[in-house]
Amino acid sequence: MNRLYEIYYIGKADFLDRIRSKSIFIIALIMMYISYLFFPQNNSSFYYTLNYNFEGFFYRGIYNSMWMGWVATIAFISVITLIGFYFVRNSIKRERELLIGEITASIGTKRWVFIFGKAFGNLLFLLLQMLIVIFITIIMQFVRGECYAIELIKLLTPFIILALPACFIVSVIAIIFEVIPILRNSFGNVAYFFVWSGICVASLGGEKFYLADVFGMNSTSKLILEQFKNNFNEFKDIDYFSIGTNGALHDNIKTFVMDKVSIEMNVFIGRFFWIAISLSVLFLFSMFFKRTSLIKTKASSKMSKVIDTKQKEYNSQKRVVLSEIFEDKIYSNNLSIICSELKFMFATCNLWWYTAIILCSIGVFFAKGETLYKFLIPLIWILPIFTWSKLGIIQINYSMEDYLITYRNYRKSQLFDSAVAGILFSVLINISVIIKFIILNDCLGAIYILMGIVFVNALGMFIGNISKNSTAFEIIYIILWYVGMLNGLTSLDFLGLTRTAFSKQIPIVFFGVGIVLLISSIMIKKNRISTLKN
Repeated sequence: MNRLYEIYYIGKADFLDRIRSKSIFIIALIMMYISYLFFPQNNSSFYYTLNYNFEGFFYRGIYNSMWMGWVATIAFISVITLIGFYFVRNSIKRERELLIGEITASIGTKRWVFIFGKAFGNLLFLLLQMLIVIFITIIMQFVRGECYAIELIKLLTPFIILALPACFIVSVIAIIFEVIPILRNSFGNVAYFFVWSGICVASLGGEKFYLADVFGMNSTSKLILEQFKNNFNEFKDIDYFSIGTNGALHDNIKTFVMDKVSIEMNVFIGRFFWIAISLSVLFLFSMFFKRTSLIKTKASSKMSKVIDTKQKEYNSQKRVVLSEIFEDKIYSNNLSIICSELKFMFATCNLWWYTAIILCSIGVFFAKGETLYKFLIPLIWILPIFTWSKLGIIQINYSMEDYLITYRNYRKSQLFDSAVAGILFSVLINISVIIKFIILNDCLGAIYILMGIVFVNALGMFIGNISKNSTAFEIIYIILWYVGMLNGLTSLDFLGLTRTAFSKQIPIVFFGVGIVLLISSIMIKKNRISTLKN
């Protein structure tokens, strides 16, 4: 029983600390907005919900408690299993960042208790988001006004049976990614996206083997599809599952009343199975957890001696008059700064990265059609994500900004120099794509690639200046890359790879957004420097 109390209090402390951070407002707003999109009006132009169409008609249930509960559940699972991971995957990392890792490592709590407590804290945070979705769903039932009878049991049942286990599984995966050294940093952000994609594909593809449904999305979709089959002959032979958007609605709606759902025992068995697997895997990985990973890495003994020597030299010089911090002196010149930034970007890339870029660049000249637009170009545009995510925060990460900020040209043009370096870096790795488009007489496509380069670098700059970490950009860019580039959603295809996005000149819109973001980044940094000066 004492162990359970320890797990409870560790999780509670982690949860209470999380809800004091700015991230709680971000994810809460996302959940509220997405909950609103779950239930579109009959003439909505943008929505995110179950997408069942047939011959130009959009099919859905009447907005009663049961229908809204099941739709909100499957939409919530699809969102929280992806972005929820990124919001809770730093529970152990925060021990180091807050400089309390040494204290935590010194207490007598067993490793598995600490790990389970952190997982419990993650679960509480995700359950809070689930409560927000439930609350907004109830409000939306009144707003849509098709049924005012609130039946809480019918609304909450799918959340308890399916969404709650999904939250727990994500909480466990987030902890496992923190325990494994190679997955702790930015690589883990990208790796999880592909893990999540693989799980979703396996889950939705496991029609006969119900235990393959990890997050419960397939179980939920089958229950809802069964309702469509019972009410519309058009869906008798349809077994697909779709969630998202499919163009504007214009009262082309066909509805039915969903008032009864038959939940098979396989659904419960599947949820208990994956909860048991999660607990077992979590306990197993807790055995490999090292308390020393909570301690922030200190400088090596050799480096410490150098620092001590420099400190003594500095202290030996008695100064009577202190010079101004913000002097009118120049640190190198802008061209040298750009070259240094560019050199640093290439230096941070590994051998496998160069190998992948070279192979993709060669393949671009021989590829065409889907291979070019859906494989090679997206692959080239996902490889530099770790470099783009550090734009604007390199100096902060290496504690150089306080020193460099004393130089006039750093204060005035460093962000612009970094943006130029990032753009040059991106152009170099996309040179084969640009040449390919020119060979195909698609000069506008080549220009769109350049516009996309400006947008991505400006986005990295802006998010880096706002959040001062790389995770936020990685989350946003992965979603843009997956939805816009891979799945061809017109409004998010910032490279214009699809015909619709190309004809609608979507890259020009993103280019304009990029310019605004770059200007905003410069203004934000100037404001921060002005605050320091005053």
